[in-house]
Amino acid sequence: MENSRQPEVDGMCDEKPIHLNGISRETFELFLEFTFGRYVDILCFYIDELSKFLRFCDMYQCSHAREFVISRISSARYRFHPAKLINLAIKYHVRSIFPYAFQQLAETPITELTHAHRELMGNEVFLNVIYVQAALDSHRRIVAAEEPKILMHSNECQDPTGCNEDWHAIWWNGMGRFLLDGRNPQPYDDAVKRFKELQFGRVSEGCKDLMFKILDQGAAFKHAQQFLSETCSFLVEKLVFEPEPPSP
Repeated sequence: MENSRQPEVDGMCDEKPIHLNGISRETFELFLEFTFGRYVDILCFYIDELSKFLRFCDMYQCSHAREFVISRISSARYRFHPAKLINLAIKYHVRSIFPYAFQQLAETPITELTHAHRELMGNEVFLNVIYVQAALDSHRRIVAAEEPKILMHSNECQDPTGCNEDWHAIWWNGMGRFLLDGRNPQPYDDAVKRFKELQFGRVSEGCKDLMFKILDQGAAFKHAQQFLSETCSFLVEKLVFEPEPPSP
């Protein structure tokens, strides 16, 4: 009779638990809380714990839990260092959080990126951050130094020569200062807003309005964002692979 009893296997009783190698107790409890409908405040978890949770979801093909965690990470992405988000995006194939993280890295002074940050993002991302920052800095200097020319003065402009001279001077003393401020360089949009509030001397109202329309179109400013977006898209395609769908 005793020999007919089924052998005890993992999971049959408390004394024979199921061992999940590499999965912490906290990670598994987080999975249980989500699976059985209990409210889970993802913001209470550190990025390392969420990374383990994503690993767990990938190992056991828990697509709904994975999507939930990714959506919560995305909604609270400002809480995490962008280097950690890059690491998460590459490691667990999460394309949606890569662009934000790369944009943040491009705006972070290189002196504030530690060796640990470099290890998290990898050499390729780190080198591209350096290249992008150098290119954006060069573009910013060009925009600051070379004002858009007044190609055709308005009918009310009585002094085209003086208009050109003051436009050039005000651009350098205004936009040049706003964009190249060593302590607090302004983003393009903010610099333009502050520039419009300046006094424009001999620049006629008609010429000023025409040039403001050109600034509002942002043709010169959009090159920087386009370059950043193209670099980001290149890295996403190269480094962040689409996750494989779960097998039926």
